[in-house]
Amino acid sequence: MKHLIAILTALLALVALAGVLTLSAPHHPAQAQELTPRTTTSFWVLSDTHFIAPSLHDGKQAFKGIEQSTAGKDLDYQPVALRAFVHDALAAKPAAVIITGDVTFNGALASAQSIAKRLAPLQAAGIRLLVIPGNHDIYDGWARAYKGPDQLKVAQIAPSDWRRLFNDGYAHALSEDSDSLSYTVALNGDYQLIMLDSNIYPIQPGATNPNTGGELSETTLAWVQRQLAAGQKAGRTSLVFMHHNLYAHNRVVHNGYVLNNADVLKPLLDRYHVPVLFSGHIHAQDIANDPDGQCETTEIVSGSFAVSPGSYGRVTVTPDKLTYTMAESDLTPVLTAKERQNPDLVHYQRYLKSLFIGNGERLAVENLYDRPGVSDKELKAGAEFVGELNWRFFAGADSPTATELAKMRASLGYRVVWQVPALRRYVRSTIQDHNLNDRHFTRTIHHD
Repeated sequence: MKHLIAILTALLALVALAGVLTLSAPHHPAQAQELTPRTTTSFWVLSDTHFIAPSLHDGKQAFKGIEQSTAGKDLDYQPVALRAFVHDALAAKPAAVIITGDVTFNGALASAQSIAKRLAPLQAAGIRLLVIPGNHDIYDGWARAYKGPDQLKVAQIAPSDWRRLFNDGYAHALSEDSDSLSYTVALNGDYQLIMLDSNIYPIQPGATNPNTGGELSETTLAWVQRQLAAGQKAGRTSLVFMHHNLYAHNRVVHNGYVLNNADVLKPLLDRYHVPVLFSGHIHAQDIANDPDGQCETTEIVSGSFAVSPGSYGRVTVTPDKLTYTMAESDLTPVLTAKERQNPDLVHYQRYLKSLFIGNGERLAVENLYDRPGVSDKELKAGAEFVGELNWRFFAGADSPTATELAKMRASLGYRVVWQVPALRRYVRSTIQDHNLNDRHFTRTIHHD
């Protein structure tokens, strides 16, 4: 009898294990189809929504404390901003909405469930939702709820949760990677979208902060090459999406943002003539060609949707051209009568900018406070200069004219911060973008 019980227990364990593997392993649809038959079509791309479910906080001590460390993110009005985004997408009807990671604020399962529900009207309208994780999404040891003065541990997002909640991409996949949450989707007869999971996360719930860096395993890189080759054979140009950056978009701030093995990925992209790669992570709106001149792929980095100016990209493709235009959040069309009494919502762009500039000003004050010879007037001028400069860089507005640049360099704030080595390095790296226009981009496409 004991022997029989042992056998039955072992069989039940195997059945349970099989169930877990079924949820975690790639699912291959019987017949993946193109998202649209149209040769001229569009998709929207955004990144770093950093959404936190309203049920996870009460707006009191613990939550307000964490807000002070969020580098200018809006955590208060995210539900309204997403409602406005969905409203605009339903009116424009792009073929797909793509999110390139850090969907959640701190990897709480409740946040993933909440944002998936808010984005569900897109799928109901036939707009495909293609989502890949960021470093804050899978098994993030920081997953918390904020109640009163307390931070409370909450359920984290497992890979199986991710596939279930954001199943639209996997359900329409041409192929899925066995070693990550990556997949490929055929947009139409001319383009395929390779969605790369570039994150480094544990195989079980995390107990520490998430890994900021990213890397593609050898298995995933081999899968990428097969996808690029398959796309080329099918006559489709590949567009690639991932959370981490392909290039360094700032000389000072890039560690932990650029893919660890970008030097291995770049030759692959070149070999198969990938024209554009979309990413996020750094929170700055920036479009750039390879600063080293080694790769012909242009990288479009989406600024964080949770940070001023709450931007996202509208991409239109024809058989021979790709056009990208940055758009900014406008909440007014969806505000209720009660919400219209809130000046932060009515003037949302002003609110976002004030929030973000304040974070930059604090950075300056930390470096200037108690510095010998710096008066209160100079401290104020230096802080305001860094706040505005920081916003320009992150908002993709860092291409001043020669006249504007001369005026900035002649200002008191510039002269004050130039005396501080750390601030001087940052100013040099952000005051003038020498690459491409960060808000609008057009590229001619040559299909193989």
